[in-house]
Amino acid sequence: ESIIYREPEKMVMSRSGSECIVALTHQWYITYDDSEWREMAKKCLAKMNLYPEVTRHEFERTLSGLNQWECSDYFGLGTPIPWDREVVVDSLSDSSLYMAYYTVAHFFHDGD
Repeated sequence: ESIIYREPEKMVMSRSGSECIVALTHQWYITYDDSEWREMAKKCLAKMNLYPEVTRHEFERTLSGLNQWECSDYFGLGTPIPWDREVVVDSLSDSSLYMAYYTVAHFFHDGD
């Protein structure tokens, strides 16, 4: 049994120039690297009409580079994760998940 461990290679600085304190904490991930999900996303993208066409290439590049996205925080704004009430979905992931959810929500709620 093992875990993925990541540690900064050098001092971490904020955008304002302050030194950051890095802590190893429990983290939830969105697994965008799931091959079944990725294939479904590619098929969906292939059916889209995008203008300009360079937009398609940017989506393809992004899809090929997505792996695991850390999506939780112990503080700040966000929606509590139902199965782990100690953490919230961070605000960036929260807004991304909601936009994705609202595109398909009518399938889950009888068209309402």
